[in-house]
Amino acid sequence: MEAVPPQGAITLAKALDRALALHQAGRAEEASDLCRSILRARPEQAETRCLLGTIAFGQGRLEAAGALFAVTAALAPGFFEARRNLAILEQAAGRPAAACHHHRRALALRPEDGATHLALALLHGQIGDEPEAVAWLRQGVTRAPGFLPLREVYAGFCERAAVRAFGGGDPEGAARFCEQALSLLREAPAVTEALRDLLERLVRVALIVGRPALAMELLAIKDPLDFPEVPPLDIDRFPLSLLPFPAWCAAAGFRHETWRAPAQEPDETLASAAPEWLRAQIDRLPALAREPVGVALDAEIEVVQGFYVKDNYESHLLAGRRFLLQEVADTVVHGARVPLVAVTPGATAGAFRLPRPLYRTVTIDHPVLFLPSTPNYWHFLVEVLPRLMVRERAAETRPLPVLLFDVRPYHREMLQLVGLPAEQVIDARELAGPDSAQILYRLSRAAVPSAIPYPAAYRWLRERLLPPQRRDGPPTRRLYLSRRGSAPKHRIANDAEVAALLADRGFETVQPERLGVLETIELMAEAEVVVAPVGAATANQVFLPPGGRWVHLCNPDFFHPDSRWNPQMGVQIPLLGRFHHLAGRFTDDPASRPDDLLARLDIPVRIDPDALGRLLDEVLLDGVLAHPPAPSGSGPG
Repeated sequence: MEAVPPQGAITLAKALDRALALHQAGRAEEASDLCRSILRARPEQAETRCLLGTIAFGQGRLEAAGALFAVTAALAPGFFEARRNLAILEQAAGRPAAACHHHRRALALRPEDGATHLALALLHGQIGDEPEAVAWLRQGVTRAPGFLPLREVYAGFCERAAVRAFGGGDPEGAARFCEQALSLLREAPAVTEALRDLLERLVRVALIVGRPALAMELLAIKDPLDFPEVPPLDIDRFPLSLLPFPAWCAAAGFRHETWRAPAQEPDETLASAAPEWLRAQIDRLPALAREPVGVALDAEIEVVQGFYVKDNYESHLLAGRRFLLQEVADTVVHGARVPLVAVTPGATAGAFRLPRPLYRTVTIDHPVLFLPSTPNYWHFLVEVLPRLMVRERAAETRPLPVLLFDVRPYHREMLQLVGLPAEQVIDARELAGPDSAQILYRLSRAAVPSAIPYPAAYRWLRERLLPPQRRDGPPTRRLYLSRRGSAPKHRIANDAEVAALLADRGFETVQPERLGVLETIELMAEAEVVVAPVGAATANQVFLPPGGRWVHLCNPDFFHPDSRWNPQMGVQIPLLGRFHHLAGRFTDDPASRPDDLLARLDIPVRIDPDALGRLLDEVLLDGVLAHPPAPSGSGPG
């Protein structure tokens, strides 16, 4: 016959369960009363006393909680939770050394507890004892191999150490830390979202220190996060060398032609007056202007379409999948379901993944002139359109159809303005059909123009697009390019107030998205002063007349020392009319503001009307002094 448990034990278990349920339901006083009732009957009961201490801790009564935990530990020396709770209480009280002492006592009772190892590592990290923190992480991974947070924190430490080593001139040391992180993550029981950014950073470090095979192994761990529905064997994963245009052509054995395009020379006065943060970029303008441009002919390439390629970074590979054309070293391409990752500023290698089931292949056998694509007005005007100068230099490219992706109406207008007949434009979507987001295009005979350096691009755009009668005409108009009717990005919070202030000084408010390309160019060519927030419309600076002024309204971080736009702004400003910028103030909650500088561009800013008024008065006065009105009368007597 089965033994019946003593009635008291049943009552105690039920009472403890009831007290815990009350605590979890937020009924702290009722839970405390029940715990005290149990302790009157069973003063030695450790679980009950520990629960009472936990309730006191939650109420902020640290002294009472500490006394309860200490008594529990004394009455039940083998009770792990009492020691752990004492450690948590000491840490909350700002006594990390005491917290470490109790965590070590707890660990002696349960050596395989991963959370306690992690807590000791984090505490020593806060104290500043990094070697001891690493020692606890290492020991924790050994004793609790299935506790994933330990591996995440340890791998994060390795990534930061790798960055420090690389910054300190020790690329081999950086590679060793990446290998250590790889070992930790390869043996992890799972791959979590928390690891996504960490893995991408590790891949970039591995590439920048010249370890592409290591980068590939790290990417293999990242694949299930990015492509959960694709079997690992269906993902092409390979490193690439990033090459400038002439080296790219030479590596592939492409027949090609290169030349040096005439460049718009920077104005020495403007360059010397530019802000100090642009100095390094301005100093590189002469070298930039001398960069060769050209075109590869009869090139066999693959073009991966399905992600937004920005900042002159191209996605065309040689068919052998060994070399990727790198036109500017200042780009990072990343994002979910994006095949190209781990392109680091200044790197000479990249990592490429092609999940085959997600992509359709479209083969184009007939010769085409291939242009990169972007839905962005600025990038298309400044970085894509000038590549058509190859049609003027290489006669055999002139009759070729021009292949573009995602052709917009304003694209077509720009192309016609530079002399490309509409019937010569092929929209890749028409070849692939409406579902053309993830496509691998194979081009067997493509003419591929190189990127055009900004000084050469700006000169060509002015020569091809400025109305001849406007090139040297006196500037007469004052324009405010408002974003009030466009997407929330870059919007001025007090747009109406700014427009009213400008109207009092003779400015017209214009919404660029309502204008055609030619209308916009003609307006810019007549402008004495343009006021505009940051955005794609700033590309129209290229059409300012000599002496025109541009007042750029931006957020406080736009010219941050770490901003990725400094190089881009640096190569524009000295090539154009005089440039001024005025930072507004953010209108959001600082606690919710993203760390990423690019994401902050989306936050509306408020422009101080008084500051704008003072700046405009200076700009307009400067313009009058630079261009005094002609004297009245009929000339000398």
